[in-house]
Amino acid sequence: MSTPAPPKNEGSLGLGIGLAWACLIAGYTVSSVIFGAGYQTAPAGVRDALVVLAALLPWIAMVALIVWLAVRGQTRTAIGIGVGIGSIVGVALLLVAACFGILTMH
Repeated sequence: MSTPAPPKNEGSLGLGIGLAWACLIAGYTVSSVIFGAGYQTAPAGVRDALVVLAALLPWIAMVALIVWLAVRGQTRTAIGIGVGIGSIVGVALLLVAACFGILTMH
């Protein structure tokens, strides 16, 4: 009688969604502190690049986390981060639509 192979740990979809939201919130908190300190001391030509980098930093972290988790074999967590990115975009779309709805009311 053979023993069954232990199940592979492919991660958790919910963990991935939570990581995506955590990357967004913590990433913008950290990048705003870095941006605030760097904007005061950076030369005028570098400030625009610093703004773009501060805005993209959490999203770059999420993509890097997807790749790192997929390489490690935790594909469900990596997919969960993708689903989390989709939920972030969905929430942003709903908030923008609600704001435009409020602005168009008389």
